[in-house]
Amino acid sequence: MKNVFKIFLTLIIGLHVGTSMAQSDDLVNVCALGIGNATYLKDYKVKLSASSVSPPSAKFNVILNKGTMYKITVCNAEGYAGQAVVELMENAAVLGTNLKADGSFVTAVGFQCQKTGMYSINISFKDGKEGAAVAILSYINM
Repeated sequence: MKNVFKIFLTLIIGLHVGTSMAQSDDLVNVCALGIGNATYLKDYKVKLSASSVSPPSAKFNVILNKGTMYKITVCNAEGYAGQAVVELMENAAVLGTNLKADGSFVTAVGFQCQKTGMYSINISFKDGKEGAAVAILSYINM
C-alpha cells in the first residue's frame, strides 16, 4: 500500500511539473513568432514572486559579438499582474530596456554591439509584482 501511494504521489508531482514546463514552452513558441526576420539564439524564462521590499530579478550572462545587431523580444505570461522589465547591461551601464521613460513598454529592444564581450540580461517585474515572462535573444540578419 505504501508503494502504491509513493507511485501515485510521484505521478501527481511529475504531471504538475510537466504541465508547468509545457506552459512555459508554449509561451516561448508564441513569443518566437514575434521575432520577425531575426534569427533565434536563446530564450530566458523567468517566474518571480512578488516583493515590495526588494523586487526580485533574474540575471543571465551572454557573450555578444562586435558588429552584430541583436534583438530581445519580451512576452509576458497571462494570469500574472507583473510586466517584465528587461535590461541589457554592460557592467553597471544600461544599454537598452523595454521600459520607456513614460512608463510604457515596448515588445522588443534592439542593440548594435560595438565590442565583443560579456553582457547581462536582467529581468524583473515592474513594481515588484509577481510575474512570468520569456525574453528571446536573436540577431537581425542584414
